[in-house]
Amino acid sequence: MSSISSKKKKYLFEIHFLRAFACLAVLGVHVSATYYSMNDNTFNWFSYFLNQVGRFGTPIFVVIAGFLLFYQVKRNTYSFGKFVTSRFSKIVLPLILWSFVYRFLLYYFDNHQIGDMKTELVKIFTGDHFYHLYFIAIIVQFYFIFPILQKFFRSKLGLIILTALSLFISYNMVGFNPGMDGFIGDFIASKSFMPLWIFYFSFGGLLAFFWDDIRDFTAKFPWIMLILSLVITAGAIIEYTFNGDLTNRRVSNLLNIPLLSIATIGMYPILSQWNVMKKPLTLLGKYSMGIYLVHPLVLHLMKIYLPSSIWNMIYLPITFTFVLFICIAIIRLIQYFPLSGYFIPVPKIKKNFENVTSKKVIA
Repeated sequence: MSSISSKKKKYLFEIHFLRAFACLAVLGVHVSATYYSMNDNTFNWFSYFLNQVGRFGTPIFVVIAGFLLFYQVKRNTYSFGKFVTSRFSKIVLPLILWSFVYRFLLYYFDNHQIGDMKTELVKIFTGDHFYHLYFIAIIVQFYFIFPILQKFFRSKLGLIILTALSLFISYNMVGFNPGMDGFIGDFIASKSFMPLWIFYFSFGGLLAFFWDDIRDFTAKFPWIMLILSLVITAGAIIEYTFNGDLTNRRVSNLLNIPLLSIATIGMYPILSQWNVMKKPLTLLGKYSMGIYLVHPLVLHLMKIYLPSSIWNMIYLPITFTFVLFICIAIIRLIQYFPLSGYFIPVPKIKKNFENVTSKKVIA
C-alpha cells in the first residue's frame, strides 16, 4: 500500500470539498425554507429532507474556521498582526458591508424602518440584519478568543484537552436559559452566542493538529467513509421523522459533525477521480463564503419578482441550481471591481498542486 506523502500535499483540497458540501447544505436549508414560506408553511418530503439534513452545514463551517486558524499555529505561521489584519479584511469588513446591503434590502423592499445608531450597530455585530449573518457574527466572536486559545492550546495534547472542555460547554449550552431579561439575556440564549458552537471550532483545531494522520488513514478507506456519511444522513432522517424539526444546534450534532467531517475528507480520493464532480466542488469550495453571503439576497428578490407558479414544489431542484449559478455569476462580476476582496473574500487555489492531490491511493 502506498499513499501520497503528506509533505507533498501543500494545498488542502479536502477542506475545499468539505466547504463545498457545507455550502450546498446551507443553500438547501434556505431554498427549502423559501418554498416552505411560499406554500403556506408546508413542506413536501423532498423539501423537508433538504431542510433538515442541510442543517449539518453551519456547524461544519465552524469546524472549517477552527481548522484553518489552528492549522497556522501547527505550521508556525501564525502571527497576531497578520491575524488581525487578515480577519478584519476577510470577515469583519464583509460582515459590516453585507449588513448594510441587507439593511437596505429590508428598508427598500419590506419597509423595515432604520433604528438609531446604537441599535443598528448592535444588529451588525450580532448578525441580526438578516437570517444568515449570525454565523459570521459567531466567527467574529471566535476571533476575540483565538489569540488566547492558541497561546495555551498549541499541541496535540492541548487540542485534545480544549476539545474535551469545549464538548462540555457546548453540551450544556444547548437549550440554556440564562434567566436574565434584556439584551444580554436574549443574546446568551440566542444561536449567535459563541460558546454554543465552541466544540465545533475546537474540533476543527484538533483536526488540524491530527490532519496528516486522519487524512492518510481515511484515504485508505474512502468507500467506508462514503458509507459512514450515508449512515449519518440516514440517522438524521430517522431523528427528524420521530422527533420533528431539527436545528443545527441539536445535541446529536456533537457526534454527527465530527464523524461527517472526517467521512467527507475521507471521500476525497473517490470524488477527486471524477472531474465532473471534482471541478464543480472545488469551485464551490472556493466561492463558498461568497455564496453564503449572496444567496439570501437572490432568494429574497426571487420571492418578490418571480411568479407564484415558480414556487410549486416540483421546481425546487431547478430553483436550487438556478440560485447557485446566479450566486456564482454575481461573485464573478464583483471580482472585476477594485477592492472586491473586502466585499467577498475568495481564496486562491494553487493549481500546480492539483494533480498531486488528485491521485488515488494505490493498493
